[in-house]
Amino acid sequence: MNTGHPRFTSALLALAGIVGSLIWESASAAPSPARQTSQLIVPIEGTLDGATENIALKGQARIRSTMFTDPDFDGPPGVILSIDFLNVIGVGQSTGARYFAHGENTVVRPLRPSDLVELTFPITPVNANATESARPVLASFTLTFDVDNGQLRAAIANFSTPSF
Repeated sequence: MNTGHPRFTSALLALAGIVGSLIWESASAAPSPARQTSQLIVPIEGTLDGATENIALKGQARIRSTMFTDPDFDGPPGVILSIDFLNVIGVGQSTGARYFAHGENTVVRPLRPSDLVELTFPITPVNANATESARPVLASFTLTFDVDNGQLRAAIANFSTPSF
């Protein structure tokens, strides 16, 4: 009677299981598509027209851009934009009252060589209750991308009065 054959079969099955497990782990541990991130800080200024007074705003905007791809559905690449303000101060042109802009917006856009992104942000008088005295201001961003690597290359920004 040959008793070596079942042991050989068991050992071969165990080896096949180990190899299969290693292949499965390496496939599932494959790195996800790299996300290219870039950031620009650009000057931003403009005037918010108001019923009682106009407000001149000036400061900087920080724009963080993260390119992504969609390998599961083979979709076109896109960008996640996160935009916030740095030291944006406004001055009422008739009263001299000081205002500041605050907030952060995040949007998802298709990756294009250039894009116009318009977002509203609140401005409030300094030392005032933000929820009672906030006014909207339109921030417009003209963005330029390198579509080959997803990098944000340039941005021009300005403030204006929203039309809603």
